[in-house]
Amino acid sequence: MKIALSGEPEAGHLQFMQQLGLQHVVSGAEASPEGVVVLEPMQRKREAFAKAGLSWDVIENLPPLCYDKVMFGLPGREEQCDKVCQSIRNIAKAGIPVLQYQWMLLGGLRTEYSPTGRGGARYPRFDMEVAQRMPAAAMDWLRGGGPYPHLPDRDMSQQEVRDNLAYFLERIVPVAEAEGVKIAAHPDDAPVPYYMGVGRILVDEAGMQQVIDAVPSPNNGLGFCMGTIGTMDKVDVVSAIRRFGGQQRIFFAHFRNPRGQVPVFDEVFPDEGDIDMVAAVQAFNEVGFDGLIRIDHCPGVVGDNGRADRSFAFQVGYLNGLVKALRELGGK
Repeated sequence: MKIALSGEPEAGHLQFMQQLGLQHVVSGAEASPEGVVVLEPMQRKREAFAKAGLSWDVIENLPPLCYDKVMFGLPGREEQCDKVCQSIRNIAKAGIPVLQYQWMLLGGLRTEYSPTGRGGARYPRFDMEVAQRMPAAAMDWLRGGGPYPHLPDRDMSQQEVRDNLAYFLERIVPVAEAEGVKIAAHPDDAPVPYYMGVGRILVDEAGMQQVIDAVPSPNNGLGFCMGTIGTMDKVDVVSAIRRFGGQQRIFFAHFRNPRGQVPVFDEVFPDEGDIDMVAAVQAFNEVGFDGLIRIDHCPGVVGDNGRADRSFAFQVGYLNGLVKALRELGGK
């Protein structure tokens, strides 16, 4: 596995990633007003990363407004699919092998950020009981987490959401396969089956398998978010790595160790969560995962900056230590 952070080609952040010894980076790609990810800006960004010794190997994520009509089954979805296909062709020309997307119609969900952790660290939390009292306030895109289409104006069943995803994959996966781009679906975070009347379908292992099976292809797989999958009800992350990694359908991974599962969980430090992180890294090795694993989210620590560099540095060091120790020990 290759350890990465999410970043932009800004001098301070490039230097920070160099100081941590990273060689890989994850970044987003902006779309044009017409909804197409344009080639030239990607090429410029990739070159800027390369000058700093960083390889940009994953786009995270396809902007949701590029495919919101498909998600909601609205008129114009066919045109959006055509534009996503053009985006994939441009991504291939830019030399970026993995595109992650989210099928979260309402985006991510969190309810509070409070000093509940060790030493007063601020832990992001999701509590379904709290969320039900203030449902819109728990939606991260309404709290500055990025643009999403709109609040729901009607209920949507899980089957309707699943059918819309199948429509999307049937049209884009053949293009991705032809262009050599791997398409990775991020699970629903928080993994609750319904929110504000709208179905969420990547909330358990069965749902993730259905995405893979909807359009069988070596280029249709998962963005394996350890944190989200670790908060799924009665799901064991190590077993899930073996299941989906054994199918060679983990194209990208997030490193995060939560405590608790839905309906209540906290995002804690990697050495105090419920996932056996040693066993998880061993499982990634066993299935031959050689993709990027990005340090994902983090507790808030004293004296940190807006990028949370202090907290991320701790987690990079923690994962790097695990990987090197297991390598030296022969994976045992």
